[in-house]
Amino acid sequence: MRRPRRSLSTPMIASLGAGVLVLLLVMSYVLSSGLTHSRDTGIVLPGEGEDAPAPGGSSRLLTAQSVAEVEIGTDNAQRVIASLERPAAYSCTVENTLYYTGGSSTLRCRRYARDDAVRTDTLGEGDTVTRTLLRAGDRMYAWDAGDSEAYAGAWGDFSDDAAAMLPTYEDVLAEGVALTDAGRQDIDYEPCIMAAFERDGYRCVYFVSAASGLLRAASFYRGETLTRRVEVSDLQTELPDEGLFTLPDGQSVLGE
Repeated sequence: MRRPRRSLSTPMIASLGAGVLVLLLVMSYVLSSGLTHSRDTGIVLPGEGEDAPAPGGSSRLLTAQSVAEVEIGTDNAQRVIASLERPAAYSCTVENTLYYTGGSSTLRCRRYARDDAVRTDTLGEGDTVTRTLLRAGDRMYAWDAGDSEAYAGAWGDFSDDAAAMLPTYEDVLAEGVALTDAGRQDIDYEPCIMAAFERDGYRCVYFVSAASGLLRAASFYRGETLTRRVEVSDLQTELPDEGLFTLPDGQSVLGE
């Protein structure tokens, strides 16, 4: 029998409210800049076409090797990106830096994905976990480090990428997006597809890994001024440990 979740006490509401306020302050900047969108994160593979990049064999998914054999430009970069696929299970570190007059602020988090569940840990000094947000199906759970129970609720329309302040790179594939530049570029010896376009007054430059199908880096400019930089590192494609998908009370959310 599923144990009922605790009701929210006044101290808990205050604590959650403070955390939500910080998140809203950060997200308000991003949303006002038009840098996140409410689209789903799934990739829809393109239809067969004689001008589409063709991997060897019967697979429609491009590999790093087959991408290396394709000349990438503004005329085909979107089709190549659409032919990539995110791994079903992975973990990675996301570093998000916002630049403003006189300084910058950085948010680091660690992300784990498996079995239609995604855990996002907000990291503090020394990469210690300060807060955890866990989505399982259409349910969400949140708790601060040291809590013995989690707040539970409906996930709603908030995306997994937005939870980590990670740009949904599939926006490159949105109808009406016209690439201004595209090509192939390695980041730390990892083959990536670069795609640049203008959106909501910003120049957006995405680097999508041809090896993993995940976003590797992204930069956003207002004119020539860098306003935001996202870097994804320490990618592991092994299945994350089941214990990472356990609530503070010991209940696993896998299979929900």
